[in-house]
Amino acid sequence: MKRFSRSVIGLVMMVIIAYSCNSGSANKMIGTWKAADVKIDFDEQMSSPEMLKQVAEREKQTYLNFVNDTVLNIMTGENTYKAFWVMDEKTGLINYRFDDAGVSMNELGHYVDKTIVTSSSTPLGTITITYKKEK
Repeated sequence: MKRFSRSVIGLVMMVIIAYSCNSGSANKMIGTWKAADVKIDFDEQMSSPEMLKQVAEREKQTYLNFVNDTVLNIMTGENTYKAFWVMDEKTGLINYRFDDAGVSMNELGHYVDKTIVTSSSTPLGTITITYKKEK
């Protein structure tokens, strides 16, 4: 009877440890993230208010779907791009790549206060997008 009890306790401990190891950064990321805020800092001489509005609207149509601890779907309008992602726990930096075997990583943004903040530089200026988890 003692041997059976030890086996059951050992099994329960293994399940708890496995669950604990699996509930890190990946779990807080899994789900769909929507652009909640778009800030555009463009050179006013090179852009119009209409252009700024169009850029902001286009960016708000981008969704990030973290499927699991490695797969990310980037959805823009009617297109979906499969990517592979990693996050540095210390800095919150999220990187992604489009090919599974590739070594070329792209910076997605930083996980900050339950949001993902991305910043892109363009010839016209900077676009900063804050994503919030939707589901």
